Amino acid sequence: MTQNTAVGVGTTRTQKLPRWDAKALGWPRPNWVVIGIAIVIAALIPIVAPDRSWVSVATLAMIWITLGQSWNLVLGYGGVWNFGQLAFYAIGAYAAALLSLHAGLPPWLGILAGGLIASGISLLLTIPVLRLRGIYVSLLTFGFAEVVRLLIVADQSGVTGGSYGLSGFGGLGFEGLGGNAEGNANYWVVLAIAIVTSVIITVIVRSPLGNGMIALRDNPALAAARGISPRTTQMLLFAISGFFAGVSGALYAYVFKVVAPTLMGLGPMTLLVTMLVVGGLGTVVGPIVGTIIIAFVQARMQEFPEVRLAVLGVVLLVMVLLMPRGLVPVFSRAWQRLKDWVAEEEDVPKDDPDYPRLLAEARAKEAAG
Repeated sequence: MTQNTAVGVGTTRTQKLPRWDAKALGWPRPNWVVIGIAIVIAALIPIVAPDRSWVSVATLAMIWITLGQSWNLVLGYGGVWNFGQLAFYAIGAYAAALLSLHAGLPPWLGILAGGLIASGISLLLTIPVLRLRGIYVSLLTFGFAEVVRLLIVADQSGVTGGSYGLSGFGGLGFEGLGGNAEGNANYWVVLAIAIVTSVIITVIVRSPLGNGMIALRDNPALAAARGISPRTTQMLLFAISGFFAGVSGALYAYVFKVVAPTLMGLGPMTLLVTMLVVGGLGTVVGPIVGTIIIAFVQARMQEFPEVRLAVLGVVLLVMVLLMPRGLVPVFSRAWQRLKDWVAEEEDVPKDDPDYPRLLAEARAKEAAG
C-alpha cells in the first residue's frame, strides 16, 4: 500500500492511498449508451435475421465469444501462451454430454459441472506450467490439447464415442417450444451468458487480481518486488479461464446436441487465434468484435471449405503485419486522437489574432506527445 507521510511538530500523520483505483490507472469509462444499443441489436437478431442460417451463425458466435474471452484472459491479459484452451472447451462439452446421458443431469447443472471440471483440470495443468517459460509453455499446452484429442479419438469403450463423438442427449430444455422458437431461446441464452462472461472478465481485469496479472505480464521482476505472487496469480488465472472455456463447451453440447473431436485441432485453433488477433488481444471488446467478423466471414465461406483455412491464415498474417494490436485498439486510439484534436482546437480562441500560431503549436504538441 502506497503511503504519504507528513511530519509536523510532535505529530505524525499517515495518509493511505488506494492501491487499486481503476480511474487512476487510466481504465476507460464504459459508454453505457453504446453498450445498450449493441445488446439490443444483438437481442433482435432472431427477429430481424433474413434467414435462419444467420441465427445459427450468431448462436455459435456467442459461444465463441465466451470461449474467446476465457482465452483472452490468460493470453491477452496474463501474457501466458496457453494453446490448450480448446482442450478445456472440449472437456466441458464432453463432461456435459456424459452427465446428461448417464446421470440425467439437468442442462443448467451440466453447464456448471462442465465449467468446474474444466477448471479443475486447468488448475492441475498449472503445476508443470509454472516451472516453464515462453515457448515451452506453448509446447506443453499444445501437447496437452493433442493428448486430450487423441485419447478421445482412440477410445474404444464407447465412453467418448471415439471419432464419431456423442449425440442423443437433450438440449437446454426448450425442445417443447418447437420450430424456430427453440433456436431463438437457445440464442438468447448463449447471448446472456456471453454478456455475463464479458462483464465478469471486465471486473476481474479491473480488480487487484487483474492488475497483478498485467503487472506480471509486463514486468515480472517489478511485480514480484511489489509482492505479487506469480504462482497464485497464474493458478487463479488458469482456473477462471478454464471454467469459462468449459462453460462454452457445455453450451455448445446442449445447443447443438452433439460433441466430437472436431471441437479441437488445427482448424478450430486457427479460427480462434484469428478472432482474437483481428479484434485485439488484451481488450474485452476485442474478442467480441473479432468473433463477430470472423464468424460471419466463415459462414459465407462454407461453399469453399478447401480454401477456408488458407483465407484465415492470410487474414491472420495481414493483421499481424499491419495491425498487430488488432482492430479495437487501433480504432480506439484513432477515436481518442480525434477527440483530443477537436478539444485542443476548441481550446484555442478563434478571435485571438494569434489563432493560427496557437493552433499550430497545439497540433505540434499533440503530435509530439
